[in-house]
Amino acid sequence: MEKKRNHRHWIKIFLSALIPLMIGVFTIVTTLQEQKLSTLQREHDKREALLLRQQSEHQANNLHKENIYTIYLDDVSKLLISDNEKSSLMQIRAKTLATLRQLDSERKKHLLLFLYETELIYRPLEKTISSLLNVNDADFSGVYFQGTTETSCSFTYLYLYRVYLSNSSFIDCYIDRSNFSASSMYRTNFFKARLYRISFKFTLLHQSNFNQATLFNMSFVGASLVECNFTDAIWKVGIIDFTNANLTGAVISDQGLSKSILDNSILPNGTWGPIRRENLVVNGDAEQNVSINFYMGHLLIPARLIR
Repeated sequence: MEKKRNHRHWIKIFLSALIPLMIGVFTIVTTLQEQKLSTLQREHDKREALLLRQQSEHQANNLHKENIYTIYLDDVSKLLISDNEKSSLMQIRAKTLATLRQLDSERKKHLLLFLYETELIYRPLEKTISSLLNVNDADFSGVYFQGTTETSCSFTYLYLYRVYLSNSSFIDCYIDRSNFSASSMYRTNFFKARLYRISFKFTLLHQSNFNQATLFNMSFVGASLVECNFTDAIWKVGIIDFTNANLTGAVISDQGLSKSILDNSILPNGTWGPIRRENLVVNGDAEQNVSINFYMGHLLIPARLIR
């Protein structure tokens, strides 16, 4: 009997102690959960604040670029109606170079189209280089053009001598009688492009993509075409001139090579094409003053470019 009373007594003591213990444990667990929720809430608030700040900065940056582009269009449009053509072209050049440094790739694309459509970089045979805008060293890198069933992509007589066009795209575009000589065009994408009568003389085209492109009367004289991709390229009847070009590591079919001029070129496997001393280039910058002439579908290489 005494033992039973002692047993109940200890049970009462245990239960009496258990209640505050449970309350304490509950309090601790609740506090920890609240602290965790509070921490999660603070992190969430920080992420939200960061996202809002980034969105605000993006919008402000986007508005800033749009203002720069709008001011450029307004200023250049006024200069185009000026009586002093030479002075206007010099001012437009300065504004163009300064503006391009501040624009994203999408606005660079629209600026290039603006220059082309106002014929500042449009050069048919009868037009002199002095009447064009000098865009030497202009940075158009990253521009993206793609022809679709809804929107065509077409350039003729486009003149972009010694510009920066790396990481750009001309996908499924038609480009004819155009000049990209002496330009930096690393990793440029010409997938499915139709390229007719184009000069890439002395152009840096490392790792560029000509996959499924159609080529006709092309000059790659002195160009660097290291690791370029010509897979499934269509070689139209005409001159494809790789004289003095570097084709190291390029993916190009034997059929394509057999249809091309390879004098003094480094072939994809590292060997040399036919060595002809009379075709060695002595003035790689002559293209600035003498462009390639095309007459009745034939490619004529200016005498100033060969010994």
